[in-house]
Amino acid sequence: MKRIRTILIASLLCLAGLSLQAQDRWIYSAELTAGVGFKQGPLFFVTPQFTAQYPLGGGFTAGAGVGFRIGRPCYQYTVSNGSGSRSFCTELDIPLYLRFGYGKEHFFAHLDAGYAVGIFTRYSGNEVGGSNKKDPSYSGFFFEPQLGWKFGRRSALALGFLLQRSQFIDSWEERDGASIIQGSQRQKQFTPALTLRYSILF
Repeated sequence: MKRIRTILIASLLCLAGLSLQAQDRWIYSAELTAGVGFKQGPLFFVTPQFTAQYPLGGGFTAGAGVGFRIGRPCYQYTVSNGSGSRSFCTELDIPLYLRFGYGKEHFFAHLDAGYAVGIFTRYSGNEVGGSNKKDPSYSGFFFEPQLGWKFGRRSALALGFLLQRSQFIDSWEERDGASIIQGSQRQKQFTPALTLRYSILF
């Protein structure tokens, strides 16, 4: 995993270097993404980010970007008598990603793939518990396909589906008469969220 992260960061640095050498062909965008999750996904998150893309011809592009994400990811998912509920923490992450795209006239499709580095996680006083809960919940590898539409030459709007590698506690509770059966285990899996992204192109 460390090797993959190193390759990803090296790729981003190489693309940044190429961008400085061929500024006239690169396409830059300042973007603001908002997302909401379901099941074990986050309550919400907001991500300002910056992306640079290079045209490959035939409508295809490749590039990279970086963002700053603040949100309320799920750190515990509890199923009680068949009904699920989520508990949330507050987290700051830095997503680094590669972007592959295709566009024709106003329509475009993107795929972002990268790694989110957790830099700060906060739980309320009664949620801290053991030290294992202080780890970032919403950091790791992620994939986000998007479909969008350009409005004129400078603005674009896209809908996406984010799958973010997350860490959370999966708990369950069942009542059988006067007795209660409980259990929990730590899970690491990709959790879903729907995203809406507004971009300014320059």
